[in-house]
Amino acid sequence: MTADAKREHIPLELLLLDEKNPRFGNHGQKLVSQTEVLDHIVSTFSVEDVLSSIAVNGFFEAEPLVCVGPNKKGEFTVAEGNRRLSACLILAGDERAKNWKRKTEEYQKIHEKHGSKAFDPVPVTVFSANNSDKTLLSYLGVRHIASSQQWDSYAKAVWIANVIQEGEIDVKTVAEMIGDKHQTVSRLLEGYYFIRQLEDENQFIPSNSQRKGRGSNTTYPFSWVYTLLGYASVRDFLGLNDSKPRENPVEREKINNASLLVSAMFGDRSKGKDSALNDSRQLSTLAKVVSDPEKISLLRNGKKIDEIIKATQPIDERLGDGLLEAQSSLRDISSRLMEEDISSEIAEKHKPAASKVSKLASSVFNKLQEISDE
Repeated sequence: MTADAKREHIPLELLLLDEKNPRFGNHGQKLVSQTEVLDHIVSTFSVEDVLSSIAVNGFFEAEPLVCVGPNKKGEFTVAEGNRRLSACLILAGDERAKNWKRKTEEYQKIHEKHGSKAFDPVPVTVFSANNSDKTLLSYLGVRHIASSQQWDSYAKAVWIANVIQEGEIDVKTVAEMIGDKHQTVSRLLEGYYFIRQLEDENQFIPSNSQRKGRGSNTTYPFSWVYTLLGYASVRDFLGLNDSKPRENPVEREKINNASLLVSAMFGDRSKGKDSALNDSRQLSTLAKVVSDPEKISLLRNGKKIDEIIKATQPIDERLGDGLLEAQSSLRDISSRLMEEDISSEIAEKHKPAASKVSKLASSVFNKLQEISDE
């Protein structure tokens, strides 16, 4: 317990779920009431395990909620422990849990069976709402960004952006508070500012992404964004020369380049365009593509990464790779034909394609022979 915080027991009716919880990601913008917040927590993160524990054992004194307050109404906002508060509200039959009456009835019976152990009022560690409390920020940052109980990358980025905007703290201070020595804070914040700029300028609509994310942001994989921005060739392509993250980092003349990269990563459902990448392992290849004008042109024309690499591959490499692929495929087919019996109908069906392959193979061989003789 620090000098900036104190331990209390507060009635459930005075505890508020955090509508700005970083784990809500984009969903948080749509949650305007306590009931909606609770419904989202239960539906998205599940509270069955917490409900069972509290119904049987009561609320553990050793694991208090962490709150900020009070506000003018004497209420406290839960900064840490929103799942546990949701479980308590359901168990108590609170009005905010009105959409979960079946769970209320089920777990109230369990609670009575095990002696109706106390869970209201709730043990709480309270941080004052009258100042920007760096102790609380440090606690949350260490717990969810630097420790084993981590949020996903988008939730981390949202938290960092909010801390800097509302707490009037700079990136360096946040990094120092959580002991970040690997520029994690800067990378996450830059990725967040980058993608928000494209969203604000209608260059990227998350719901149109063909690549889905997880955790607090299910519309697209946010980790791809800040990973890609780590490549020097990409930073040059986007004109990102700032040493510190800033809002709207892409200059006007580079916004089309930024839009191209996001479209290549995530596709565009509204245009029937798929992602140019097979998976995240091709992010490094995409970074190489944007350093070559010819490859950039192919990317703008909607070509996939594999197609771009093949189209621009040196002829020596392309010949070697292509002939090995053809040889391997034909060897497999030949082996199957030797081992299995097929009908004359199947043979007749595939003879035309085999004839074309034979002619193409002869054409390639003759051309190579001609060049060799010269």
